[in-house]
Order: sequence, then structure tokens, then C-alpha cells
Amino acid sequence: MYIKSLIYEDQSTDWKLEKIEFKSLTLLVGVSGVGKTQILKALLNLKRISRGKSLNGLKWEVDFSTSTGHDCKWIGAFENKGFISEFISEIFDEEDEKDSPYINNELLIIDGTSVIERNKDGIIFNKEKTVKLSQQESVISLLKEEEQIKDIHDDFKKILFDDNAGNSSRFERFGFDDEIELKSKKYKSLKAIRNSDENIKIKLCLLYKNQKKSFEEIVNVYVDIFQHVEGIKIEPISSDYKKVPVFFRKFPFIQIKEKNVSHWIDEFKISSGMLRTLMHIAELYLCADNTIILIDEFENSLGINCINQITRSILASERNLQFIITSHHPYIINDIGLAHWKIVTRKGGVVTAIDAEKLGIGKSKHQAFTQLANLTAYSEGVES
Repeated sequence: MYIKSLIYEDQSTDWKLEKIEFKSLTLLVGVSGVGKTQILKALLNLKRISRGKSLNGLKWEVDFSTSTGHDCKWIGAFENKGFISEFISEIFDEEDEKDSPYINNELLIIDGTSVIERNKDGIIFNKEKTVKLSQQESVISLLKEEEQIKDIHDDFKKILFDDNAGNSSRFERFGFDDEIELKSKKYKSLKAIRNSDENIKIKLCLLYKNQKKSFEEIVNVYVDIFQHVEGIKIEPISSDYKKVPVFFRKFPFIQIKEKNVSHWIDEFKISSGMLRTLMHIAELYLCADNTIILIDEFENSLGINCINQITRSILASERNLQFIITSHHPYIINDIGLAHWKIVTRKGGVVTAIDAEKLGIGKSKHQAFTQLANLTAYSEGVES
């Protein structure tokens, strides 16, 4: 999947994103509070809507191409039931499904042809009215088994979001060793592992078990960054560690071996930056083709050596992936070409993303980040 452009509005909060166009790599830059993270969350909400989620007051228009080569436009709008706290709506979501907002209208165009039209009276699919279906669920979710819609539904599942909040990857368990064994029989090839719905840690474990040569490619990239590391394995912690509960000895853990250190270091003792760097490398290598990777505040918990290498890996990626990233870090902003920048500004509840060349960045010999920092549109990015 490749997202070309997005127009998005949350009517319940009066937050609106004017049309933004995306490239294979888009870097969103702007001061804190301007709306960069909200743009990523808007894209993530499209994924949630495609899977049947009812989201109050949202309107959207997204242009994208599918992994099978079709050009699509998806337009829709939920009714607005007024402001509802996002925190409260998540807590009571399951209990209040019957009160979820209805979809007022929806349109899906594939290769220039209107395939689905929807209003309050019903759904027209390929010029024929369907049986009565849920008014709270998107057509991409309702008709996901239809041949024309299945690929679109599957493509939206390939939107991955990394907000870099904390060390959640430490607490994503692999499963018991016998569970992993069952999965390793199901996903044997690199392609099968990439296309599985497993989380990135399980994919890495399956690679370790079934594709040692590919696993070593990840290790080699990692060792280039952390040259004091000489090996990585994913296995239950050795029974030599007497303080490890017997229960934990049934789980595989990421472990690294450092030079001149006799024992392996398990993932709970690996620094957050080192662990997150490994997860980033693994994600680049093990996500499915045509994945869209959303990364918020890319630099969080990463040292400068990690930022340098991973930024280069993203820039040099030869896989069919799309990256949409936010960052405040001068190295990242300077190292990613101006053609990939979107400078995000906000006036009240209206968010606009502007191309760097339209603001004259790049016309002098100063570093791009210095020019950016001196822009009024950047330094005063939020207007009331």
C-alpha cells in the first residue's frame, strides 16, 4: 500500500488537516503541539475504521494505491455526537457499541470507477443495493471478503505505528517455547515470516529458529552500530542463573554477548536504546512488503550512533516500504533531503503541511536545520 494524500477532520474537536501529500519517505517537522503526532494518528485511525471501528465525528478523504497496483480514493464521514473524551471513549467502547456513531456517507473509487456508494438509506456495491448491513461499520470492513475489497482491507492492516513510548517491547512476550515451536512450523520461509500477523519480536524469534542466515544479516547491521557486541541469540535464559524463576525458563528471551564479558546479557538488562535499535532494524527487515511505517519522535531513546545508522538504513531501503516520520533532531532533519520535508503549522484547529522549497529553505549555504529554526512558520508554528 502507498498513501498518496489525506484530508481529515475531527468534527467533535474542530481539528482539521488540510490536504497533505506523502512520498515514499515523508519527514514531518514543526514545534511541539503543532499536530505532527495527530497526523500519524489520523492515518492510524483509517486503519481502525477499515477494521470496523466506529469513530465519532471523523471525516476523511484518502488517495492511495494498493499492493496489487490499483489506484483508490476512499471518502467517508461519521455522524458527530459532540465532544467525547478519547480516554473515556476507549474505556467504555465495548459496552456502548449500540450507541456508536453511524456512518453518514461513504464512497470508494477504484481505478476511476465508483465501486461503492453509501448514504443513510443503504449501500450500493457495483450498482446493486446490498442487504441491510451495520451502519456503524465501514464498507471496507463489511465487504472485506469481496474480491475487489479484500486486498484493500489487507493493505490497511500494513500500517504500523511506533510512538516510541517507553519500553513496551520488553513486555511483549514471545510465548512459551512450545508455542514458538508451533509457529515456527507454520512460518518457515522469510516471506512467510514477513507476511505473518505476529508482532516484531515473534518474527525475530521465528527468523532465529528458521532462517539463521537472514538473522545474521540483522546481527551484522547491529554489530556495526554497537561494536562491543559480538553476538545475539533468542533462547530461554540459561538454567545456570539460579535466581531466574523456573517459570521464566520456559520463555525465549533476546540475549546479547559482549566482548570480554563471559555471560550473555538478557533483554531486561539491555539498555533501552540498544533494544529499540534492534527492534527498528528488525522492523525494517521483517515487515511485509508494501508496509507503511509511522514513527513518532524517531530519535527518542536512541544514541547519536544509532540515529545515524538507522536513518541511513531508512534512506537506503530497497524494499517497497513507505515511511512517515516525525522528528525534532537536527541530525535527522539535516540528513533527510529537503524534498521529503513537510513543515507542519497550525492556526487554531486547522493544520497545514508545507513543502520546504515553498518556504525558501535550501537556497543558502546554511545547514537546512538552521534555516528551518529561523523560519517564522516554524518558530511560531501554532497560532490561536
